[in-house]
Amino acid sequence: MMGWFRNNTAQIEAGAAVVTALVAVAALVGVKLQLDAADEIQRAQSARDAYRAHLALAVAHPALADPVDACALIGSRNGASYAAFVDHLLYSAEQMLTVDPSWESTFAEELEPHRAYMCSSVVSISYDAAMEPFITRFLAEGCDEVPVCE
Repeated sequence: MMGWFRNNTAQIEAGAAVVTALVAVAALVGVKLQLDAADEIQRAQSARDAYRAHLALAVAHPALADPVDACALIGSRNGASYAAFVDHLLYSAEQMLTVDPSWESTFAEELEPHRAYMCSSVVSISYDAAMEPFITRFLAEGCDEVPVCE
């Protein structure tokens, strides 16, 4: 038996080197998968935190969350607060929809009271490219039916 090992030492060492390399590659892939999963969990938590903060704002400022007249509100002394409220809602939507697109109907409902403001020319909406389809659909689904702020 020892003679066989002595005669095949080079092949055994080569095989061991291949196995070591495969184990190292597998470890690298495993680390990458773990890092990606941790990033996904962190982004989802961040999105939930942003939405939770928006809900707290909505409870604290119900007149901004469900305005009677968005156009009058934007023209009032609370206009900047209202614009910031809608911007925060859009930020929350951007964060959540990036990690979980199934929230689209929730954010469409949240934005509905702000449609006149969203559809008006006084608003400049800034959003991530991933939000473009959602915003485009939202604006296309009723901007011609609501009065716009001027």
